[in-house]
Amino acid sequence: MSALLGILQFCRWLTLAAIFLIALLAPKPVSQGTSINEPVNDANLKTLTPLAITESDSATPTIVNDTPSENPLNRQQKAIVKTVIQPEQVSQVSPAQITQLRPDKAMLPQRSSNKDSAVTMTTAGQSIVDEPVDGNLEIASENYLAKQSSIKSLPTAAPLQPNPHNNQKAAETTFSEVPQMPVLPVNSVALSQTELNACEHQLAIPYTNQMADEALFLVTQLFYADMLLSNEMFAYQDNSRIYLPLEFIVEQLLLPLQIDIDTLSAHGWFVDESQTIQIGQQLMLFWNQGLDCSATSSVIYHDSWDLYIETKVLQQLFGIEINFDSARQKFEIAASENIPLSQLIERQKKYQLFNAQKNSADERTVRAVNKEYAVVGDLALNVDLGVRTQSLNDVAKTELDSYIQARTDLFGHNSYAAYSQTESGATFNGYLERVIQDQWINFYRLGDVDSHSLSLVSSSTRGAGFTVSAGSEFTADLRTIVVDGELEPGWDVELYRNNTLIGVQRVQSDGLYRFIEVPYYIGLNQYQLRFYGPNGESRVESFSKLLDSSVLEKGSIGVNVGGIAREQDDLKQYYADINWAAREDMTLGLALVQQQDELKQWQFLPRLSVNYVGDAQLIQLNYVQSEQGYATSAAIQGSQSDIDWQAEWQKYSNYSTWDNVGGRIKQEAFTSLSGSFADLGLNWGLNGRWQALNFGSDNAQANFLLSGQLYSLSLSNELRWSSLNKLDSWSDRIAISGRLNDWQVRSYVDVEISPELTLNQWVSNLNTAINDDANYQVELRYQPNSDTEFSIRNSIAYFFDFGSLRLDIDNASNGDWFAQMKWNSAVLWDTEQDRWLIDRMSYINTGTVKIIAFQDDNANGEFEAEEQPISGLRFSGHSQSNKQTDQNGELLVTQLQTNRQQKLTLNENSLADPFLLPAAHIISVNPHPGHIQPILFPVMYTAELEGEVVWQESGLAATGKLLELQSTNSDMTYQARVEYDGVFIFDQILPGDYQLFLDNEPIRSVKLMPGEFLQLPQLGIND
Repeated sequence: MSALLGILQFCRWLTLAAIFLIALLAPKPVSQGTSINEPVNDANLKTLTPLAITESDSATPTIVNDTPSENPLNRQQKAIVKTVIQPEQVSQVSPAQITQLRPDKAMLPQRSSNKDSAVTMTTAGQSIVDEPVDGNLEIASENYLAKQSSIKSLPTAAPLQPNPHNNQKAAETTFSEVPQMPVLPVNSVALSQTELNACEHQLAIPYTNQMADEALFLVTQLFYADMLLSNEMFAYQDNSRIYLPLEFIVEQLLLPLQIDIDTLSAHGWFVDESQTIQIGQQLMLFWNQGLDCSATSSVIYHDSWDLYIETKVLQQLFGIEINFDSARQKFEIAASENIPLSQLIERQKKYQLFNAQKNSADERTVRAVNKEYAVVGDLALNVDLGVRTQSLNDVAKTELDSYIQARTDLFGHNSYAAYSQTESGATFNGYLERVIQDQWINFYRLGDVDSHSLSLVSSSTRGAGFTVSAGSEFTADLRTIVVDGELEPGWDVELYRNNTLIGVQRVQSDGLYRFIEVPYYIGLNQYQLRFYGPNGESRVESFSKLLDSSVLEKGSIGVNVGGIAREQDDLKQYYADINWAAREDMTLGLALVQQQDELKQWQFLPRLSVNYVGDAQLIQLNYVQSEQGYATSAAIQGSQSDIDWQAEWQKYSNYSTWDNVGGRIKQEAFTSLSGSFADLGLNWGLNGRWQALNFGSDNAQANFLLSGQLYSLSLSNELRWSSLNKLDSWSDRIAISGRLNDWQVRSYVDVEISPELTLNQWVSNLNTAINDDANYQVELRYQPNSDTEFSIRNSIAYFFDFGSLRLDIDNASNGDWFAQMKWNSAVLWDTEQDRWLIDRMSYINTGTVKIIAFQDDNANGEFEAEEQPISGLRFSGHSQSNKQTDQNGELLVTQLQTNRQQKLTLNENSLADPFLLPAAHIISVNPHPGHIQPILFPVMYTAELEGEVVWQESGLAATGKLLELQSTNSDMTYQARVEYDGVFIFDQILPGDYQLFLDNEPIRSVKLMPGEFLQLPQLGIND
């Protein structure tokens, strides 16, 4: 045993050394921080917040910051195919071949149309590549003929569809002090003049196309110099390399490059129109703009919206330096002479105006669909049934296990219920809730609820009761949030903030996961939930929460009211918490709380609070008065250079509440520091907590975390020290998480270093896909301090279209064994058509909509009996984009995420008639489980308007005069100019009511019907 502990101790130091070695030798990684953390088992201390986890997946997490947030940032859907595609071998190109290639246009591949090219989607283990096609790719569009160096032209190439994967709306032009950060590795530190000249040529870099894996995306910020361009950019990380979204970067920097996501290609130019850029058919041709030209091959990842290019290649492509702060999840592009900051700002203003004009005229319109609740909704069920046989202490028994979840709308509310029967007994939970839009009361829930967090009184807790939120969505406690949701038992849930692990939980028989006291710091907080199922399933949910003075609006009021009977002991609490924004950066709060103590005696606890939210710091003050004493606290957090920090102090005087049972604690202090060693590619965290008790000695605790990454594996080492009742102890956790070839690996070792070297546990979980229909998983556990010192569980799952079957076999070293067979199916009952949908993917936490496409002959937006349905329409933005509307014009879209707006975009190639035009090309909807929301999708024949404008005195054509046709019901605007013969034509006009303007002066009202050609009488104007 001592020899094993010695080996483990050696491994610990070896891991630390390896982390530093990786940082020095490998390309600078983005630390995933994917260690699996558990709370320190100490009744006297709260778990340290930045590293804390609680033990207990939902594609529908509830984000609670004292008030539920239906849609944290209103981000649109990020639809990503989740199959990991391995690259094929790329044909080798010798360095001699990758030499100075002159920009001979005859040599450049031409951009093909959609009908002349094909994208081959292959199964796992193969690459996704463009099939070579005959014909040439177009060279840069004439829209880009003006040189970029003059900064006089605006790029007219618009994306084929909005990219909800990255934030559509660039951040407003803002300036802030951004610390200078080291550049991502560029293999050219000090190049001689000869080497510089050697890079001044055209490069030909072969590449392979691969489908992006959703689990490898990072949610980041993007800066150019000191200017914030976006608060939400999705970057991609694989094998310690970072890939940025090309179209998104091009849009933010306003570069003359057009991306065609259908053909996975791009073309344009940079600096000079003669220095063309051609990306397609597995070859990148461009003039090198950077100091490094050593890249000889690459990989381009893609999803439904963008191409993800390696940062090293982007630096060569545009001659820019890209810095990454992994602790803050922030990219900064250093100012470049080819993209001057001042001119970029002016171009950005012009570009926004240009886009507004263009979007109002001919770009695809978006129809926002409000959330709807039904009187009686569509029933979503998840059924998990199994038989279990086990032998414990030589006593064998066989039992049935069952778990059933249900969700539907009832009387205009969403209802949820879950029942489980296991060896631990039977459990039941459920609730009724409603999110209300555009009303003062915006949310309420009745049943199983999470109470709001009340600093110094009670943290958010779970139990039976009610909660109501009204007014503004800011709250009194801005330090932490709660993230929770429902999922099937047996799933593992990992929560990350800014790519650093916050905690991991295994969903128990109640089907709930819940992370409390999740850090919420000044600036943009990027959160990610990773779900791992017992059958080998995995999926990812990302969301963001911004904390700065913009969350407040002077004069606004937020109210939270609730009552709860706490789950663990049935103690009761009622509260009303009112917060008023006295200024745009300050709130004043009053909370009235009636709470039962541990003896079930009622006490009244009024609390006053003040919050100050600045650009780089948060200050919070609280005071609570009880009948016997009082409590007060002060908390401050902020950012300083490369470090985020937080400090908190609390004082209790003869004061007892749920957070200080029996008045044990006299004083408490907490500090936290976190940051990154940018040069080494490492993240670090240091925090500590101290408690002065009324009875006994003081307690103290400190943690230090260091993490790095080797290719697809994340490594971390967490060192813990605690002093409890004058007994000092040291412990350590080594963790590895990530993908190793075809295996998903998660492993951690817990070692107590002092007062005695002891191995507490060593757990490893390995998971791999046998084929498309089967998965194998093995979990090894070594826990020398438990009754079962060693155990191993083997699981094999087989997938059907209508469910999954799993066999688990667990054997322990003491002779105990366990065997289980489980069947799982998901059911959705469409009550309107009385049809049942059965799948292996759950409907409990995902939304469903039914698109109804029809030919709207009278342009009233209603599907009437005499109007014809339209079949064959396809929509992107969801996982079943190959499906199309049926003969009834209906398309059922399932498995939509529900924690943000989803955008479903019409594939215009699926419109059979070119004269048909939809009222809106894009549907923006936020569905919820338990109701199949119908969405009417009217399609109309376009109209045409023609007229003539002449000078009144001479009768000559008023050539060049600008006319505008403005919709009276929307922001849609069409423009046309008078031709040489005096005629103007508006064609492909969406039917509706319009106002015709000439030189900004209204001329007449016009009503256009579907398919109508309207000829206006001649219009004479004064000379």
